[in-house]
Amino acid sequence: MKVAIFEYLSGGGLSGKVLPSSILSEGYGMLRSVLTDFKDAGYKTSTLLDSRLSMFQPPLKADDILSVDSLEELKVRFMDLLEDSDASLLIAPESEGILAKFLSFNRELGIDSLNCTIDSIETVSNKSNLYEKLEERGLPIPETELVRVEEGFGKVQNIIEEMNFPLIIKPINGTGCQGLSIVRKPSQLPLAINRIKEEAMTGEFLIQKFVVGVHASVSLISNGKEAVPLTLNLQILDLNTPDKISSYIGGLVPLDHKLRKEALHTAKKAVEIFRGLVGYIGVDLVLSKIGPILIEINPRLTVSYIGLRMVSNLNLAEAIVKASLDGKLPENFDPSGYSAFSKETLPIFSNDSLKGTYSMKEVVTPPFPLNEENYAILATKGDNPKKAKDGLQKVKHRLMSMVE
Repeated sequence: MKVAIFEYLSGGGLSGKVLPSSILSEGYGMLRSVLTDFKDAGYKTSTLLDSRLSMFQPPLKADDILSVDSLEELKVRFMDLLEDSDASLLIAPESEGILAKFLSFNRELGIDSLNCTIDSIETVSNKSNLYEKLEERGLPIPETELVRVEEGFGKVQNIIEEMNFPLIIKPINGTGCQGLSIVRKPSQLPLAINRIKEEAMTGEFLIQKFVVGVHASVSLISNGKEAVPLTLNLQILDLNTPDKISSYIGGLVPLDHKLRKEALHTAKKAVEIFRGLVGYIGVDLVLSKIGPILIEINPRLTVSYIGLRMVSNLNLAEAIVKASLDGKLPENFDPSGYSAFSKETLPIFSNDSLKGTYSMKEVVTPPFPLNEENYAILATKGDNPKKAKDGLQKVKHRLMSMVE
């Protein structure tokens, strides 16, 4: 079977626009990781690559790589990719309908999809609707209020008086930390709302009580009806006030925590509410003093996959295929060791030094010299969390020595 694997950021989705190195590193890291797993499972693979990345001849285990120069060429190349394949796995933001749009092309051609259904993606992507359905089932969510921009600061002020600071302000359908800010005082609100309008291009946003606790996620495999939680993962986030950008930094898989079993059970119940969530699913939550609190459901591959595959005793690509096409869920999942992964800012590498990183197994995303800031995704494995984290520092020191 030949599988078309498309990742939006590295695959030409931003052709003609600036390639933001930070989130690009996440996208490329997921693409490279999942391509490797499909190849190791014996599948033929094909993918698309932005021409600005193609010029670096980056390491990807794909049988066919089509270069994309423009948005006009993207659709042509994407359809060519699908027409030459038996199945597809698409990795794209669900915000602004991007993932659903590309899946609609897949549906037109009638090839097998390893993704969630469009209906389920649209349902869980709207965080207001998501929270409503989770609350109906008695699942724990943060105190949340929906606000429309045209309602003005009067309603916002009333909400603030009831919730108190700090608060989280975020778009109704943003991905990751897109448009998200932590607000600690009233004077920060206008900037937070403006950021949402600029970054998420939406007229609605959520005001949410900030939940104190450990930021975590659960990785699951689902067949659309039942879900198997695999691991609880640590998420390292840089949550900032609206004058700075909030971002994802990295994580640890698995996370040992007293709420582990409860978190896995809560994530499983949340995913099983929504028929059509198929394949790999990520659930974000906060491990608070009163228990796990659900934050969002990601109906697609997430960055935690990079670490999960390093500790998994199963080939995750094969697990995704079996769950999506045959309805068979993984059994006897038993992770070994710990994987730490991190997004690191690095100086500009020479072409030779850059290619020298391609053979370093710990460098999942090389530091492509695209902007003034160049990001790499590093991932290591150890017998315990400390050894895994120490490994990250060793790799970073080695990389820095390559540019000195």
